[in-house]
Amino acid sequence: MPKKLSDEYYLMHKDIPVCLMEIDEDGRLGSVRRNESALAHFPLGGQMNNMKFHEWWRDRAIPRTRHGAKNALQKLGYSSTESALVNNLALSLSDCYWIRPRGEDITWQDVNLFSNDFVDTFGDLTINRDHIIDLRSKTRFNCATSQGELQKKWCIAQDGRRYMIKGNYGDSFQQSLNEVFASELHEKQGFENYTPYMLTRVKVDGNVEGLGCMSYDFCSEEIECISAWEVLQTVKTKQNESLYFPLKEACLRLGISEREYTAFLDYQILTDYLLTNTDRHMNNIAVMRNPDTLEILGFAPIYDSGNSMFYNNPYEKMDEIRLSEIRTHSFVEKEVRLLKYVQNREIVDIKKAEMDFSIYEQDVSERHIRIPKLKQLYSHKLERLEAFQKGVDIWKTKKYY
Repeated sequence: MPKKLSDEYYLMHKDIPVCLMEIDEDGRLGSVRRNESALAHFPLGGQMNNMKFHEWWRDRAIPRTRHGAKNALQKLGYSSTESALVNNLALSLSDCYWIRPRGEDITWQDVNLFSNDFVDTFGDLTINRDHIIDLRSKTRFNCATSQGELQKKWCIAQDGRRYMIKGNYGDSFQQSLNEVFASELHEKQGFENYTPYMLTRVKVDGNVEGLGCMSYDFCSEEIECISAWEVLQTVKTKQNESLYFPLKEACLRLGISEREYTAFLDYQILTDYLLTNTDRHMNNIAVMRNPDTLEILGFAPIYDSGNSMFYNNPYEKMDEIRLSEIRTHSFVEKEVRLLKYVQNREIVDIKKAEMDFSIYEQDVSERHIRIPKLKQLYSHKLERLEAFQKGVDIWKTKKYY
């Protein structure tokens, strides 16, 4: 069983204590006493009130719904993902927050994952249930926090760079292939603010070799990531309203210009539309910040585009897909209605959006029959985008239903 640590912890931002909090052995947060002299360093998502801070803490843990999480918890002896979070000092490769047990004399440099070796044992178990590979000598501190529900693990390259490996749902490799396909689209567009993904070999259930994807961490000790979900906790929102304008309000308050906000979201909405990315929720958009000066540095590179290209549509149902009825987890429920927010319809060069689909030949052989359907559906999306760029509000026009 993991060693039980003290029930009082300082939440630290690097070496700045921002509050003292009580945490029980299952990782549940109790009372919180804020450091009034360091309020600016308190997590953005928890600044409004203690309820928001409790939500920020819960959101920091690995989702219980992540594939393989239950199995990994059992093997590592944790009662919950929250208890795993506490045992690993709530360290992350996305920001510079962590927890220091009261009475222990440890510093940021002693424990941070950007400069200290680690093994993401939890991630290893969720990808390779029966096959653990230690990439570096194991230390006391493992990596226990990353968002998302797919199997994931953090690793250290020979040159010291941190990178994440992601797996897939089910027997297909399409989600990983989609990430690389999306990277190729951004590269063809000449758009620089995206996260490049590359294919990699991984061991999956039963010690079978499969395809995953990898990407290098865009965060460091000088750059941390704050999700749009967290940014939204700084403004009041109305129930069932679109979060596009509240997010805009919050970003402008932080110092992002209206021009930057509009240009980034215009591009992301249009490329997500082409890719049929149905998972651009508020944890899949983020801004970057300097953790020392607290200066907002702009939007984080586009990431997590794997839930796209009809990855979860059965082949026999693909002819029944109505492009005007696609549902998405984003600012609004219907994908096509996201286009209403776009101000610069020409921000994506449609001539540079023709894509090579041969990458999908690397999926398992029985999925190859899907490739002509993917080409056809993508072609229909291109036709709709071309009409949209010519001034047609395609969400109003029955021709495009």
